[in-house]
Amino acid sequence: MPQLVWAHALGTDPTVIERIDAGLMLPSEISAVWIFWLLSGLWIAQNLDRIPYFFIGSGSGILLATVIGSLPFDTSLLALFVGLAIAAWLCLGRSSNGWLAAIALVLMGVLSMSMVFSVHADLSTDLLIRSIAAISMGLTASFFGGLFKQINEWFPRQTPIGIRILSSWMVALITIQLAMSTLAS
Repeated sequence: MPQLVWAHALGTDPTVIERIDAGLMLPSEISAVWIFWLLSGLWIAQNLDRIPYFFIGSGSGILLATVIGSLPFDTSLLALFVGLAIAAWLCLGRSSNGWLAAIALVLMGVLSMSMVFSVHADLSTDLLIRSIAAISMGLTASFFGGLFKQINEWFPRQTPIGIRILSSWMVALITIQLAMSTLAS
């Protein structure tokens, strides 16, 4: 009974409290998706001449995750480590091989979407819901890519150092998320 009162006091249902008590999976899920969106956008802004590879990679990863659904193992740490590697590479400020970037985004897309589907296992069995989630994920990644590309056109001299600074912040945020995940388990 106290948990129901506590949940009502927060204006939420008990399942949200249970989910938070079960290991804070919801913030991890949200962070993995945001990491995917921001890193794909930053990577596109840093490699404007290779944009098709990035869209092929992120689109393929999202479609693959939609078809297979959630993976049978926890993908949260793996997604964070892949994101950390991508963010660290972006800090160097070098151009990327298009196919390697596409493969990395396929992996990141599959891991992030699988994490979303594993958290919402009851909803992710429906192909329509998985398809809508994939469309949302793809459109948002495309939005961030276009946004950072436009910023690059508006501020061409500031963008290279700005991408490095934002990438270093991403390294710090992913490292904090990894530390929180390690402490929670």
